[in-house]
Amino acid sequence: MKLETNIVLGAGLISLDILIHDGQHIPVSYYVGGTCGNVMMILAHMGWESYPIARLDGTKDTDRVLADMVKHAVHTDFVSTNDGKVPVIVQRNFITKDGTPTHKFESRNNMGRFYLDFKSLTMKQADAVIERIDFVPKVFFFDRVSPAILKLATNFKEKGTTIFFEPSSRGSDVKRFYQCVEIADIIKFSDQRIKDVKQFESYDDKLFIQTQGAKGLIYRLNSDWVHLASVLNEFVVDTAGAGDWTAAALINNLFKNKVVLEISSLLKSDLETALNEAQKVGAESCSYAGARGMMQQ
Repeated sequence: MKLETNIVLGAGLISLDILIHDGQHIPVSYYVGGTCGNVMMILAHMGWESYPIARLDGTKDTDRVLADMVKHAVHTDFVSTNDGKVPVIVQRNFITKDGTPTHKFESRNNMGRFYLDFKSLTMKQADAVIERIDFVPKVFFFDRVSPAILKLATNFKEKGTTIFFEPSSRGSDVKRFYQCVEIADIIKFSDQRIKDVKQFESYDDKLFIQTQGAKGLIYRLNSDWVHLASVLNEFVVDTAGAGDWTAAALINNLFKNKVVLEISSLLKSDLETALNEAQKVGAESCSYAGARGMMQQ
C-alpha cells in the first residue's frame, strides 16, 4: 500500500458537545467535539479525507455524532456503535464581570463530579482497523494513551505515516505515555496541561510544541526551544477549540498536497511559517461561538 494524499486517521476523545449560552437552558447546538473529534472534523472542512476511529454506543447521542460527521463529509467506516460510550460535554458561554467572554465545561456523573464517560479503543478494534484498511494515511492523529491506540500509531508509523500526538496530560500510565512520545513525530500540548518541557529535551528528531495561550507558543526541533508570539484577535467571542484549529491548520499547512518529509529535515523558515499561519487560524476561530463555530460560516 502506498502513502495516500490528504488522508488523515484519528483516534482518541470524540464527544458530543452541547453549547448553551449564559442564562439560557435550551442548547444552541449539538455537534462533534473532543480534541480528536474537532481535529477530524476541521480537517475534513479543509479538504482532507478524514477517518476517525471511535468506540461509541447505540444511543441518540451517537446518532447526533454520526449525523454531524456525515454532514461534514467525515468518513464513519471505523466508528463502532456497539459497546462504547459517547462522552457528553456541556459548554456554557458567559461574560465575566469585567466584560470578558469565557466558558466552562460540564460533564457530571451521578456523584456530581466532572467525569468523561469515555471508552478507549479495544485491541480487537485496533486489529480490525489494521486488517480492514486498504490505504496508508498521510497523518495519524491521537490524543489519548492506550495500548490499542499505541498499536495503531506503531502500525502506521512503520508504513510511513506521520504521527501527531496531542496529549491532554501525561496521565497515570507514564511508561506508555513515553512510548507514545517515542513513536510520534509531532507532539503538541498546552502549558496548562504539561508544564515541564525539559522532559523532552533528550529527543532530537521530533517536533515539540507547547502552546501558551496569549503568550503564543514555544517549539523545539533539533535544537533549543524557540518562542513565537501569539496572533492578536480583538474580537474574541469564544476561545474553546482554538488549540484544535491550530493543530488542524498546522497539519494542513505542513502536509496537504505535499510530499511528506522527515520532520527533522524541515527548514526552520518553513516550519515557522506553518506555525504562524496555524496560530492565525486558531486566533480567528475565537471570533465564533462554539469550538467549531468557524466551520458554520
